[in-house]
Amino acid sequence: MLDTKKVRGGNGLAPIDAEVDEILDDVFNITKEATESFFNAYNANPNPRILATWLETRAWREIDYVFLLNEQIRRYGLRFRRDHITLLAKQSFQEAEHYEEVGKAVESLGGTVPTSVPTAAVPWSNFLWECMDRHHLAAIAAWYVSETSASGSFEPTFKGAERQGHMDVVRIYKQIEIDEKFHTGLGRQVLSTYAETDQDREEILRAMRGMRDIAWKSFTPEVVAATMRAA
Repeated sequence: MLDTKKVRGGNGLAPIDAEVDEILDDVFNITKEATESFFNAYNANPNPRILATWLETRAWREIDYVFLLNEQIRRYGLRFRRDHITLLAKQSFQEAEHYEEVGKAVESLGGTVPTSVPTAAVPWSNFLWECMDRHHLAAIAAWYVSETSASGSFEPTFKGAERQGHMDVVRIYKQIEIDEKFHTGLGRQVLSTYAETDQDREEILRAMRGMRDIAWKSFTPEVVAATMRAA
């Protein structure tokens, strides 16, 4: 996991650094374990349609990030420095590229690229948008946790997809891994720079705890098994 504690920014998270880092460790590990579980099962029954189903929800998350980041800029951008507006816009562009690339992988495996929120992603998506409405830093805090969670899936995905010869999936996710290092670093930098009050920090922690709870419910052996059955 990228050590975002080393990312430059302000000291706005200093009073809550310990809990923030605990949350990030939790979501990284639970997603890593769930992805390992998925590919262990997939390798026993390597049906490309099953992998497509697994990736469909991930494709939606990419485009939902585009909507979210653009709305973040529209609503709250002028509270931020110009360079941070530019960086948030850069992340939005990269998320759109990820939607396109993951979408190609889904189609090549026999799946359908989602154009509306899949059932499995509804709690995640709803929570992100709820955070957007609550506070100018809450959605950033939630996607910072979500992006950190996703980074736990990379190494098991590389190994599992390569084992079955899905080299396009490996290639796509290796590029996404590079971009995610920028995204998680930006999340930490923005939160550290603009968290000024105890209320700001309370809202950040609320968003981060909520996203951790969603990860704990979403990335379980039961969810993995349901994904396999749905394909």
